[in-house]
Amino acid sequence: MGVFLANPSVTFAPSIHLALISNGTLRHHCDTPLTWQYRFYSFLMVLFVVDLYSWAWHYCGHWIGSLWKVHRHHHHFANPTPFSTIADLPPDNIIRSLYMIVVNLASYCIMGSPVDVDVLYFVTAITIGFYGMYFHCGHELSILPYDSRMFNTSYQHYVHHALSYKNKPYYTGFVFKLWDDLAGAHYHGKQCIPAVEDQKLGNRSFERWETEIRPALPDYSVLLSPSFCCQNWRHAVGLSVGPGGAAQKQSQSQSRGKAE
Repeated sequence: MGVFLANPSVTFAPSIHLALISNGTLRHHCDTPLTWQYRFYSFLMVLFVVDLYSWAWHYCGHWIGSLWKVHRHHHHFANPTPFSTIADLPPDNIIRSLYMIVVNLASYCIMGSPVDVDVLYFVTAITIGFYGMYFHCGHELSILPYDSRMFNTSYQHYVHHALSYKNKPYYTGFVFKLWDDLAGAHYHGKQCIPAVEDQKLGNRSFERWETEIRPALPDYSVLLSPSFCCQNWRHAVGLSVGPGGAAQKQSQSQSRGKAE
């Protein structure tokens, strides 16, 4: 359900914001100075405030019981794909997408005016959209090492999905590591290691991929079959229908974390 309702729910608040600008209610959001200085200020405000807001909401989603009941569905798979970037239930997506309210309130407190609306949606499209897909892609980039002191990487988010559960948040930040540094939400175990370190152990060779991993992969082509979807819709992420539902998944995640 999270997958099918992701796009409508994550665009709900931005659509209302743009509609209010269009009908004149928030017309002043388009009257900000068209200078590079103000746009640069808007860029910094959006980058840091939205990142802090995203981290805070995500962190609360792991610490507050009622919020975890909603957010836990996003952790259905320990090693997610880019398709799961916004595969959250509607309440999670709607609250998370209220960033335009938060950043404009912060801007009013500092400058007495909203941020540049073009910069607002351009920056969030990159940080939440494209960077979010990189987070969930399962691949580490050589240009962005896993042990970066400033930025979170796909390795950190893999650890987050694999080991985080209620009251145990690892790396809930998005772009910057600063917020996780302040919260002490770091992982120092050996259960999940970066790909580059695993390569040094000889566990990610091309020969092993061809002889062991690839032959054991399931046939994902059935996911394109309408009949398969109709027969297995009860097992969709976010639906606790029948055996093997989300409650069982939560129990497995907590058992894995305790074992670690």
